[in-house]
Amino acid sequence: MEKVSKKGKGKTMYIQLSVFPCGKADPRRILTISCPEEKTRFKTTLSENGLRKFREHILQFYKVLVLDKT
Repeated sequence: MEKVSKKGKGKTMYIQLSVFPCGKADPRRILTISCPEEKTRFKTTLSENGLRKFREHILQFYKVLVLDKT
């Protein structure tokens, strides 16, 4: 479950991540990253494009769960 720390000046967002093999791809080279929680649900890979999507998801979740709540 997603959680936001309320102690101190900084805000820390905690989300659950799952990492697992990506189909038939070599798991030493590429994996899938996902978050199963309703408010932070996404799924992508460790490819360059997938990491860009991961960054976008995390920034959006932080905006909604932390920045927009203050």
